[in-house]
Amino acid sequence: MKINIIVGSSNYKSGYINIDPTLKRKAESVSLDNANDEQSNVVKADIRNIDDIVANSECNELIAEDVLDYLELSESRKVLSHWISKLRHGGKIIVGGTDVYEVCRLFCKQAIDLNTFNSVIHGGFSELWDVKMSHSTMEDLQEFLESQGVRIIKKRIQGFKMIIEGERP
Repeated sequence: MKINIIVGSSNYKSGYINIDPTLKRKAESVSLDNANDEQSNVVKADIRNIDDIVANSECNELIAEDVLDYLELSESRKVLSHWISKLRHGGKIIVGGTDVYEVCRLFCKQAIDLNTFNSVIHGGFSELWDVKMSHSTMEDLQEFLESQGVRIIKKRIQGFKMIIEGERP
């Protein structure tokens, strides 16, 4: 089983169960661009607890590339631990978000303006969920994953976005 966790995006992946807590189906009062009643692989669920979707040690791969920023920092660590418990031994986790160090560095170098800085740090406020609650750095996220027994395979930064790939031993 493969899981792709997203928040308010239409970046669904074929062959994955796509979990989006913001999803609204066409039958609901508000219809979002990412709503599609024909996509049975898209599930609206609380990303903080995915027990109803996947059992412990059942998942081969879990992707959550731009999700952690929408959780409070202490909560994001509990959620990461929960997601790691869903991985099989040898299963891969791919997580990321905004690297606050890189955002600040780009702002100080005047590579991004104040409006962009605020939007990246706080969210766009275009929807009720579009508020960022916390940030981390690549090093901090890596350290936490390693403390959970995850072996880091690859890490990268593009602009101010960080992605870390790891494997559960």
